Amino acid sequence: MIQYNFPAQEFLQKVKNSFQNRFLTDQISLRYLEEGYIQATDIPFVKHIGLKEDNTQLSLDLKKSVCNHVETIHAAAQFTLAETESGMHLQSLFPELEQKVIPLLREAQIKYKKPATQKILAYSFVEEEDVKKFKQQFEKKGKALLKIRIEIRDIDDILTCEARYTWYVQAREDK
Repeated sequence: MIQYNFPAQEFLQKVKNSFQNRFLTDQISLRYLEEGYIQATDIPFVKHIGLKEDNTQLSLDLKKSVCNHVETIHAAAQFTLAETESGMHLQSLFPELEQKVIPLLREAQIKYKKPATQKILAYSFVEEEDVKKFKQQFEKKGKALLKIRIEIRDIDDILTCEARYTWYVQAREDK
């Protein structure tokens, strides 16, 4: 059995550099790894879909590139809008944790209600008791879960889908 004798931190840096060189060519992703912060609308896939943020309201226009085979907004595009809104809401709840945590989506549930045939908007909701439990757990263990409920509505206020996202948030060891 061959043993390698080099510091763990050096090894982790080599792995990180290798991963970055092979997979992360986007400057936004690289900046996130270095700074620990990214604007949700700068995430490459979110930009690709074309989500827009106007006065803290996240939306998606009806356009051919986000439509499905029956010319309504694709389920995956609605999922992306809802998931991005949940992440932005998480970020807005805990600005003091900015650059100090790594948030990851742990679980998602989504139910599509009506076809999205025009511009759609995302609305997010969190129970105050869940925020309180999150803060207590995070202070105690440096990690916690938070559930965020999302409604996607079109510009006529018709509910097109509703979702629940559970975020896992862990303190960054390097910050």
